[in-house]
Amino acid sequence: MEITVEARRHLRLAHRAKIQLSSNDEVVIAYTRDLSESGLYVLGGFNYAPLPGDILEVLVLGIEDALSRRVVVIRVDDGSGFAVEFLE
Repeated sequence: MEITVEARRHLRLAHRAKIQLSSNDEVVIAYTRDLSESGLYVLGGFNYAPLPGDILEVLVLGIEDALSRRVVVIRVDDGSGFAVEFLE
């Protein structure tokens, strides 16, 4: 795992985790590229294109009794993925 430092509020940890993303219309399985204290980057393309400001639920799969977290989409990179920030 690699920790990267850029112009960010928190350190990012390169980590691939299988996650479930839910919106009102769709549930998809995806993977993370990295994560930090404030959010994560989701890899892949989806049937729908999330927009900045969209609210989703994220659940890490493979962890017993994992809790879902609400996130807001903060950036969308065409064809590669999108960044989300955890909501309190």
